Amino acid sequence: MPNQRRLNKVNELIHRFISGLLRRELDVEALVTISSVVTSANGQEATVSITVFPFEKSEAVLKEIQKNIYEFQQALNRGLRMRPVPKIIFKIDESEERGDKILQKIDYLDSN
Repeated sequence: MPNQRRLNKVNELIHRFISGLLRRELDVEALVTISSVVTSANGQEATVSITVFPFEKSEAVLKEIQKNIYEFQQALNRGLRMRPVPKIIFKIDESEERGDKILQKIDYLDSN
């Protein structure tokens, strides 16, 4: 069972590797960034949260990533010098979108 320090290092490695991979391999008309990587306590899975700008393209970007998930996982398996390499799971991070909506509501209330 990996300790927290090791998990933090694994999260950082996966973040750096997947970020470069998405930049090189993903062909979409949107800005895609990784907001966080969280590896499970047993080290078997890593959830990669992404933000997409514009937010409206989030689902299309996630579908494109899911279409290529096997290639991304294989590249990660080859690129990281650790075993076992966690299985990657991508999800949309909606926190920034929720934050923007809250700010818009506050601005609206301030203007009235």
